[in-house]
Amino acid sequence: MMGKHTEWRKLVKNARRKRIRQKLAQERCALEKEEQQQRENSPSYRLWVENQRLLEDQQRIEEDRAVKEAHRRWIEVEQRAQEEWQILQDKLTLVREESARQQTLIKAEWEKEQRKLKELEEKKLKEEEEKLKQQLLLQEQLENFIEKGGHIPKELQKILETNPNKPVCPFYKKVGACRFGDACSRNHQRPYQSMENEYGSNSLEFESHERYSHFKEFFYDVLPELEKFGDIKQFEVCCNEEPHLRGNVYVEYSSSRAAMKAYRMLQGRWYGGKQLNVEFCGLESWKNAICGLFFKKACPKGSACNFLHVFRNPGNLYHYIDRENHSTKTSLEAENDSTGRNWRWSESPERIIHSYREDEQTRSKDKSSENGRERSRKHIKLHSKSLCRDRSRSAHSQFHKKIYKKSKR
Repeated sequence: MMGKHTEWRKLVKNARRKRIRQKLAQERCALEKEEQQQRENSPSYRLWVENQRLLEDQQRIEEDRAVKEAHRRWIEVEQRAQEEWQILQDKLTLVREESARQQTLIKAEWEKEQRKLKELEEKKLKEEEEKLKQQLLLQEQLENFIEKGGHIPKELQKILETNPNKPVCPFYKKVGACRFGDACSRNHQRPYQSMENEYGSNSLEFESHERYSHFKEFFYDVLPELEKFGDIKQFEVCCNEEPHLRGNVYVEYSSSRAAMKAYRMLQGRWYGGKQLNVEFCGLESWKNAICGLFFKKACPKGSACNFLHVFRNPGNLYHYIDRENHSTKTSLEAENDSTGRNWRWSESPERIIHSYREDEQTRSKDKSSENGRERSRKHIKLHSKSLCRDRSRSAHSQFHKKIYKKSKR
């Protein structure tokens, strides 16, 4: 019972509190209504309400105006963006069109260049074929001239010039060599078959008192081979120390045919382990080429002299300075039998030497205007840089041969 009474008391208290709160709320509402009624009846309140309404209207109008202005600006920005986008698209279109045009031009230019290259290749091929035909024809004419006694081919009578419009180099004209090579500022005139020289850097390896003994051995070794091609008029070996003259060997034959035969048979052969390079050279005269003071030991320039310092041939053989009419002829074939070939000489890989000597008098039909060319073709310059011996190397038993002046490649 006791517990039920306590619960009842709680309920009664809660109900009483609720009634009190409701009453207070009703009184407060009534008071507020009364105050509101008083304010509404007050002129100042009415004026304030009217002002508030006006302010709200003005604020709403301002908000509407701001919205419209923002919308207008957005429209303008959007329109400007559309215009810029369109301009960009137009530019891109122009760029694409220009790029396409450039690509078309490049392609057309490339095709034109390819056609031009093809034409050049075809032209070069035709030129090479024509050059090969001319070389074969020249070789046939050369063979006919050497073997059958024909006339000298016109192509072989041509003169090649390094600087056609410049004065002739006096040293090259006199000795067939120039210390500056093709870099010389003057003109080098060489026969058609002449080749560009390459001066080596090999130095002379023996003292002067040893050179002559090696030269004599070299002289007796190579002379029989050179005599196989025809009568020798002049044989000179340089002992100069300048690179463009060092080790040069000059041979003058009595006929152009003999010189041609020597050129053909010696070109590309080997001597003392070195490949020969043979060239023609057109010396004006031996007297102008050979230093006249060397044998007197009075040359003022010494080793720097650009004229030929030559060894004295044993027995003064083949040493006739500008004596065109000489009858002396010495052959060393008895001392060096052809069957016992010296180890220094290599066999010719292609040709067989025919054993006959040309009679210079049979060539009396040649025109007098060809005498200069004839003389230039009789001179054979044999240029060597490092000739080998059996047990020692000699600067002048070097026999890197040249018709004209071409060192080992």
